[in-house]
Amino acid sequence: MLITKHTNQVLKVQVKGWRNRYLDVLITRAIPIFGVLIILMGNIFSPKVHLSCNRATVDSFFTERTQIICSHVESNILTASNVLKEKITQIKYLQSAKLGYCRSCENGGSFRVVLIANHTKIPLTPDYIYSKSVVARQVAEIKAFINNPGEATLDIYEEHRWLYYLVGFAITTLGIWSVFSKKLTSFTFDKSSGKLYLDYHNSLFQLDVREERLDDIKKFDVEKTINDEGKKNYSVNILLNTGELISLGLVANECAITKTIHQFLSIDDSIDD
Repeated sequence: MLITKHTNQVLKVQVKGWRNRYLDVLITRAIPIFGVLIILMGNIFSPKVHLSCNRATVDSFFTERTQIICSHVESNILTASNVLKEKITQIKYLQSAKLGYCRSCENGGSFRVVLIANHTKIPLTPDYIYSKSVVARQVAEIKAFINNPGEATLDIYEEHRWLYYLVGFAITTLGIWSVFSKKLTSFTFDKSSGKLYLDYHNSLFQLDVREERLDDIKKFDVEKTINDEGKKNYSVNILLNTGELISLGLVANECAITKTIHQFLSIDDSIDD
């Protein structure tokens, strides 16, 4: 907090300095943009996967045998708009499938389907998903197709972009709410009008002014808090006669602001430990 004006009739306090205030504005405006970027990243980095398999008869040492031939296609928003080509992998001999585990993932418990073809491991999806049960069910489906000659074709579609959409939409919604949400930026005690003016701005610099009569102020409540590093902060609040508590912000030293306000208005204050 910073006292910007102090006369016999007026005491004005800025909650944050201009540098911190504009930094908050930039961060707030960046939140919805970040959410949109997550949605776009989901389209680019988490493609739609289509595994299409069928049984084919091939000649082998003067005999005919049936083997499973698959086409593994990865597509995304860039391939749909013809900016890039689809990634197509031809699998000539699908032998089995297994559950792949991400050992390097920080959160652990991430899995994906791994195809076994010609003793080569081919991931079904480029990214891992969290549900082991979903991956295990897909592995069982692929193995059942391999072991059941009566099934002619197998089609599996995988699309993990919805997770990106969900997270991105949530962050975008939160960001839009933050952009329009108004926060206290300054407050002014004016003895000439007998009122307290509370200025609230959002990141678009839209202003709302709340007015309270100085006679309705009962006292100041300063609550001391200690963070994990042992640093003390003081939350400065105004207590109205109605019992409503209006938060004015935080100060590092309770004497710097609260004593000035106390002397200006001659209203009792208190500090809660």
